[in-house]
Amino acid sequence: MNATPATIGVVIRFKDSAATLPEVLEALQRQTRRPDQIVGVNTGASDNSAELVTRAGGTVVSWTQPYHHARVLNFGISHCPTDLVLVVSSHTVLKSADAIERLAACMEDPNTACASGRWDDDPHHRDVITIEELRGRGMKIASIYTNSMGMFRRAFWKEAPFDETLVTMEDYAWALDQAARGRVIRRIRFDYAYLRQGRPRHFTFTCIALRLARRYGLRLAWLGPRGSLTGWLKNRSRTDPEGQELAGMHLARLRAWLLWRWTALDKEV
Repeated sequence: MNATPATIGVVIRFKDSAATLPEVLEALQRQTRRPDQIVGVNTGASDNSAELVTRAGGTVVSWTQPYHHARVLNFGISHCPTDLVLVVSSHTVLKSADAIERLAACMEDPNTACASGRWDDDPHHRDVITIEELRGRGMKIASIYTNSMGMFRRAFWKEAPFDETLVTMEDYAWALDQAARGRVIRRIRFDYAYLRQGRPRHFTFTCIALRLARRYGLRLAWLGPRGSLTGWLKNRSRTDPEGQELAGMHLARLRAWLLWRWTALDKEV
């Protein structure tokens, strides 16, 4: 006899997202493996975002405290008692109709903690990531798993919810913790679209990545202070948007390293 398929829930955090939610929700309805439950977490919408979620068959719960990535996410998951949980941003469209089906297939391996869409072509990490790989290759500042379009095993989340001491990168921290427990992180390719982009957070991401690398005894694979200084000097005189973005990224990473180094030395004294 075939085992009973795992139930799948979707958690969507939103505020004033009426411009993007229709396309996000329509994409969920077009999936070859449609979710069993949709939970929308209303973080203070003043438009009709909540109505859009309920109209799509979802349940809306309200978060009334100040917004915090991990706390809001843990709150939403607590209202989504399915075997597997897919977190989708209110501006992320799963364009591939088989995206949920393929993510769920990754989770058929009982040792897989999470799986998400692959968002870049960086070859540093493979698409099946273990703690052995992270120890051998080092961890990059960019994430290895994303809560903008990622699925995870709820039973593992119950053991260790998303870290509420972090202001962001709770997805990366959770995936690292799962890898440290001997579990697997997977990434797959499918078509998706971000309907809007967030502001760059290079300084914050670098600060947290340095903290996580120290926590798990991993080498951070990046250009380092000298390489970041060179990158900043090389790009700061460029007037094109790419040059300005690269200069800002390198400067932010250098500032984060200096802060981390200062506090690390302070703790050693």
